Amino acid sequence: MFKSLLCAAAMIAATATMARAQGPEWEVGVIGGVGFSPDMTVKNATSSASTGVKTGATVGVYGGEDSYRYWAGEATYLYRTGDVKLEGSGKSVSFGAHTHLITGDFLAHLRPRGARIRPYFSFGGGIEVMVGTGQESATQPLGNLAALTATREVLPVGEGGVGVKVQLSPHLRLRVQVRDYFSQAPNEVIAPAPGASLSGIRQDIIGMVAVAYTW
Repeated sequence: MFKSLLCAAAMIAATATMARAQGPEWEVGVIGGVGFSPDMTVKNATSSASTGVKTGATVGVYGGEDSYRYWAGEATYLYRTGDVKLEGSGKSVSFGAHTHLITGDFLAHLRPRGARIRPYFSFGGGIEVMVGTGQESATQPLGNLAALTATREVLPVGEGGVGVKVQLSPHLRLRVQVRDYFSQAPNEVIAPAPGASLSGIRQDIIGMVAVAYTW
């Protein structure tokens, strides 16, 4: 995990350094937060269960630029902890897992560039990589509905959110934001059994605080 964060931070910093001569204001920061995922439903002709990703910590890095008075763009990498789960009929099972989120986002600010406090809306998209890391078992509870698998699954993901930036000093910025990442149901990590189906849009609602260096 930490190697991935360091590599992502180095890539963002290098890109920002090369583009510095173009004139926009640049921002590179680190992120910490908590993710919550509403449950989805897996069902067959006779029974159903709730499934999804447990609440977990999120860490990451981002880099971006303010090229215009109200608009900005940025790239973000997040590492989201959280096992996958399956619950129903008085039974439950969890399975080790984590998620990588890599997105490009646009920010629409409500106050112009240079203001000390800048509320904003964000939207964008990218990819979500969900990785099952647990030990598979043929006797897993609720196996008639779904199997939780040690699989790596890549899904397209969209993002929408709100936040606020606060300039604490000429080169230090604080951000508080909530983003909703949404994708199709992960039918490989959470694999429906024959005759069953997994329905619902997967959401990951992540509240985050970020500290950034600006120049």
